[in-house]
Amino acid sequence: MAEGRTRRYREPDVHQGSPWPFVIAIGAAVAYVGLIVSIPLMILGLVVFVSGAVGWLRDDLHTTPRAFFGTSGETGVLGKVSARKLATWLFLATEVMFFSAIIGAAWTIRFRTTSGPGALPWAYSGEILNVPGTALATFVLICSSLTMVEALSAIERGDQKHLRDFLLATMLLGITFLAFQANEFYHLYFVEHLTFTSSPYGINPNYGPAFYIQTATHGAHVTAGVLALAYTNIKAWKGGFTKENHETVELVGLYWHFVDVVWIFLFTLVYLI
Repeated sequence: MAEGRTRRYREPDVHQGSPWPFVIAIGAAVAYVGLIVSIPLMILGLVVFVSGAVGWLRDDLHTTPRAFFGTSGETGVLGKVSARKLATWLFLATEVMFFSAIIGAAWTIRFRTTSGPGALPWAYSGEILNVPGTALATFVLICSSLTMVEALSAIERGDQKHLRDFLLATMLLGITFLAFQANEFYHLYFVEHLTFTSSPYGINPNYGPAFYIQTATHGAHVTAGVLALAYTNIKAWKGGFTKENHETVELVGLYWHFVDVVWIFLFTLVYLI
């Protein structure tokens, strides 16, 4: 007997494999190789990467997200762990190594170029950076973590309204943080003339590259998080999450908390020390 009405979201009994993660991985690999070999190859990789991401999100938008524990659902030493959650934690582990390398390289350059004959000083706290304004932006980002926690708590209770409200608030706070950062970059580059090749007031010329690489890399990650939140907002407003199936909200929250914690370290190391 046909159903009286068509359901908006499919709820498959078993996990159905998707080719899109494979396409994304290939695109990322080609883009990384192109970054070293040639710009056209890098662009090709990015096109493949974006195409895979769009395809995956398009398919996911029409399915109710369900935790996938494997083909047989065995419980191992660590218990029953969602494959997607495990993959997210592994990804965040690689991100910790990535940011550690960037921060470590910046501090190595700082120590090696501010001592010895002919060395130039590093900028001291507040000399050219807007510490009070960035402190406010940091507070905004911390608040966004709190709203993300509230969004997850809401859907765990089955509260759709507060889920949508707090997801929207999280995204808007993230956009506000990016607006702060964009304004600061504009001021530093065009007013203070802090660039990758020059620094004002006799500051060490390596200060600009070290500053922009650390903060802009984090800004790119926040931008990715805002895009993920935009998608999560769209799905939430379509009723795509339930009290039982809301893993996407949890995983986006994990990533968002990660970029918030990284910024707290960067704010301390770049702006205050």
